[in-house]
Amino acid sequence: MNKLIIRHFTPSADSGVRCAPCEETSRYLHSMMESLAPKLAGLDIQLALQSLEVHTVTEANCGKLNYVSFLGPELGIEAERSIEEILDASISFERCEGCSLPDGTPFPVRTLNTGGSSFQALPPGVLSDALIRVVFSSLGSCGKGDCASCAGCGGE
Repeated sequence: MNKLIIRHFTPSADSGVRCAPCEETSRYLHSMMESLAPKLAGLDIQLALQSLEVHTVTEANCGKLNYVSFLGPELGIEAERSIEEILDASISFERCEGCSLPDGTPFPVRTLNTGGSSFQALPPGVLSDALIRVVFSSLGSCGKGDCASCAGCGGE
C-alpha cells in the first residue's frame, strides 16, 4: 500500500499556547481520516496523519502553527507540498482571538485565502479538496480540469 502522509503543526500541551484554529483543524483532519481512509485503501493509498507538536512557541515560529502539508514518496510526491501550494491559495497572518504565547502576547494565526474566503481553521471542504487534488495528481490526473498544465501527467 502506498502511504500518503498529511502533516499538521500544532502547539504541544506543554507549550502553554492554545490555538483554537489549530484544535479545530485537527478535529477536522481526524474526521477526514476516519471517513476517507477506507475509501482510499481501495486505490492502494494508506493515509497517515502526523501531528507535529511545537514545544516552544515564539513570535519567530508561531507562523508554523496550523501548517498542513502532504508528502507521499511512494506516490511520486517526493517533496512536501503545502496546502496553499496544492490549492493555489495565499497565506496571510490574521489576528486570532484567544491565540497567545505563554507570556500572554497575542500572535497572528496562519490564514488560508482561497476562493474568495479566508480560513484560520481549515474546514472539511478545504481539506478534502486538497486531499482529492493530491490523490488525483498521484494517479496521473491533476484534478484541476486542465491536464495541459499538470506536471504530474504532462498533459496526457
